[in-house]
Formats: sequence, structure tokens, C-alpha cells
Amino acid sequence: MLTPQHTRLLIRFALATIVLAVLTHTRADPDLFGNVRFGHDIVAGRSAHPTEQYSFTSDRPYMDHEWLFQAAMYLGYRTAGSAGLVAIKLALLAAMIAAVVVALRSAAVPSFVLDLLIGLAVVGTFPQTNQIRAQLCSLALFAWLLVVLQTARRRRTVLLWWTLPIMAIWANVHGGWIVGAGTLAVWNAVGLVTGRHRRDALAATAFAAAAVIATLFNPYGWTLWTFLYDKVDYGRVDINDWQPVFRLGLAYGLLWTTVLVAAIAGTMYAAARRSIDWQGVAIVAMFAAASFRVNRLLGFFTLSAIVLLGAPIAALLERRQSDMTSSAPSRFATAVASALALAIVAGGITASAHNLSCIRMEDGTFPEPDVPLLIERYGLHGRMMTWFDYGHYAIWYFSPAIRISMDPRREAAYSSGTIQRQMHFYYAPEDRQVILDELQPDYIWLPRTFAVADRLIEDGWTPLFVGERSVVLGRTGVGVGGPIHMSAGTRCFPGP
Repeated sequence: MLTPQHTRLLIRFALATIVLAVLTHTRADPDLFGNVRFGHDIVAGRSAHPTEQYSFTSDRPYMDHEWLFQAAMYLGYRTAGSAGLVAIKLALLAAMIAAVVVALRSAAVPSFVLDLLIGLAVVGTFPQTNQIRAQLCSLALFAWLLVVLQTARRRRTVLLWWTLPIMAIWANVHGGWIVGAGTLAVWNAVGLVTGRHRRDALAATAFAAAAVIATLFNPYGWTLWTFLYDKVDYGRVDINDWQPVFRLGLAYGLLWTTVLVAAIAGTMYAAARRSIDWQGVAIVAMFAAASFRVNRLLGFFTLSAIVLLGAPIAALLERRQSDMTSSAPSRFATAVASALALAIVAGGITASAHNLSCIRMEDGTFPEPDVPLLIERYGLHGRMMTWFDYGHYAIWYFSPAIRISMDPRREAAYSSGTIQRQMHFYYAPEDRQVILDELQPDYIWLPRTFAVADRLIEDGWTPLFVGERSVVLGRTGVGVGGPIHMSAGTRCFPGP
């Protein structure tokens, strides 16, 4: 017979299967196709300096600052297909959650609060973790950076050596390492002002400087720094991740507010007991403001609040729980809870198994699957002017027969002027001919809703494909005889 203790363990296991189902649920994003393809080029060429072969408008040396992660993505895909990619994602998320657990366990957080805070970490980072992108590396490394900083402050300065490999690896997997550099700067600046042991604060500052210097151990050396500095000048008005929270809808606003309330509550509880951690509060406040302005930083805000303020948040929740009276559950309640938990376990495992086999391609994100099949059938080749989100999809399916004009690599392969000129083509139809005369594309693939599409047809461009979401136009009079209609159902990476 199950005891209440056994039932609680079963319920925790059921909750764990729900978390696993959430973590394995993965959406394809426009970058996924290119990241796997570029990883292939890196592995095949055994070089982090692949030759540009996909775009006819690229006008700057291609700097692949995510080269190490892309190589891992390709190897995972080559080994196990989509399941290999999801496995990489799970490994990084497990590393992130492990850092949260280490931080909370070191603060003696009770199990029920630990579960709640892990749940908050999963939900708060979900907008950045339901896709397979290099920012997963940033979240995992950021969480461990915070753990190292927090642990080293307890008179164990030698642990700061770990900041060097963390930052060195980070610089080779994602440009988000500048978040780590900013965290080190703020953490040590506040430590110098408020720390009681100035010698330790100075040593920590020296380690921070060495950790930033460690980012120079990358295939591009110091030019990686100048690249990321220049990257700030590029516009992000067309990318959702870079928009303020208040522009992305109620769900994002509620998520940010939930984390903010938890952070404020923990800070106030610590302040009331004169145990406030000014370094932790400074970091959390920095990411609260930054993530409100740039949604991409919401995951960092969530992790900083839980890792750095987890102890006072847990103490506050534990106090609230102790104020509530409870009675021992009846046998009937125990049996019902156990049955419900078993059903959840079965459902969670089933969902996770399905999620491993399918990285979902949502129709709202990707163009019609008919397009690559049509282009292959008619053997089209040459230059194609592509809409930003279609670039990597086109590289995957059309290369080497067709070279594209623009793709999500943005500043890694194109100058700001080149990007703005092509965006101007889509949003300012009256200037289309000047840009077309300069680029001389053979085909144009763009969203059907853009006004420039109708103008181009009026100019004499031939519709080679007209779908619900996109249209392909050509200079020639080649007809396609109607689209190939794909069967309905869930589209899984790589599609089409």
C-alpha cells in the first residue's frame, strides 16, 4: 500500500515528466536550417573559417561566432537526426537546471520550494529554450557563472578560476558572452564598493579581467570583440526577440512580471532581516531593466533572480507554508493522487517520446512546402532575392543551384548598408527598380502580403508560384503548371 510519503515521491516524479515533456517540445526557427548546414561546412572543411558560398550579396568576411555550437548541431543531426538535436538541447537545459539546483541546495532550500523555483526557471526561460539555438549555451553558462561567483564569495576565491574556461567556451558558442562580461563587471564593481574584504574583492576583479581576456581564445581573436561592438549598430526592429516585453503580448508581460514580483519579494525579505546581497540585487536589477527593454534577456533575468535571490525567496515561501494548517491526507485522497500521478507520468513520457522525433515547423514561421519541390522539379538556378526569414530555408533546399540575397546571418555576412537596402526594397515599393537594377536577381521569393509583390507582377515579373503565404517571381516566362499540394499534418524538421 502506498504511504503519503510514497505518494509525494510519485507526484514529484509526475511533475518531473511534465517538465521533461515541456523541455523536449521544440519548435524549428528560421536559423535552424542554416545552423546545421554551416556546422556541416565547418566539420567537412575542418575549419571555423568557411568560405562564403550561399549569398551573392555578402560584402564582408563571414565571421561565424557560433561555430562550435553549429559543429555540435551538425554532428548531433548526422548521428541521430532530429532526436540528436533535441538531445543537445536537453543536455544544455540539464546543465542549466543543475546549476539552479546546486545554488538552491547550497542555500538549504527545502524540497517543495526547490520544485517551485525549478518550475519558475523552466517557465521563465521557455521563450528562449523551446528552440534549438546557440543561446541555450548562453543560458547554461550564465547559470554556472552565477554559481561560481556566489560560491567563491564565501571565502573560496580559488573557485574563480572556473570563470576562465566558462568565458573561453562561451566566446566560441554564442555572442551572448558579452552578457557574462557585463555580469562580471557589475558584480565586481559592486563588490569593491560594498565588500568587507577588499583584498578578496581585488582578487575577484583580477579574475574577472582574466576571464574577459580568455574570450580572445577563439578562431577570430580580437576581431571577435570588434565584431560584437559593431553588431550593436545593426537594427533589430524586425526581430521579435529584440523587442520590448510590452510589445509582445500579455503572456510575455505576465511572465516578466512574475519574475519581477519574486525578485522584489526576495529582496524585501532579505532587507527586513538586514541580510541583503547587494551584488546579487545589482545583477538582478540590471537584467530586470534590460529584459523589459529586450525580451531576449528574459531568461537571464529569470536565472539571476532564482540563483542569486533564491535563498530569501525560499525563506519567504517556507514561512508562508508554515503558517498554513494542514491535516494528514485520507487513504482515498492518497489513492486518487497516486492514480492521477501515474496517468500524468504515462502522458508525459508519451509526449516526450513524440517530441524527440519531431522538431515542429509551424506554418506561421515557414513558407509553403511546395516551393522547394517546385524549384527542384523545374531545375531553377541562378540568383534569388530572398526575404530575411526564408534565407536559411532556401540555403538548405536550393544550394548550390541558387544563391540567395539575404539570410539570418545578418551582420556576420552583410554590411548594415546591404541589409538596409534590401529591407527598403520590401517596405518601400516605389524604389524597387533601383535595387533590382543593382542586384540583378533571377527570382524573387517574398511573403505574399507585401505590397511590392503586386507591383512586381505589374512590372512584368512572372509568378512561378503563388501560395497562401509566399510568392515566387521570375524574370523568365517559365510556368509551373500549378503547385504541388502537400498532405496536411504536422511538419517536422527538415520538412519540406
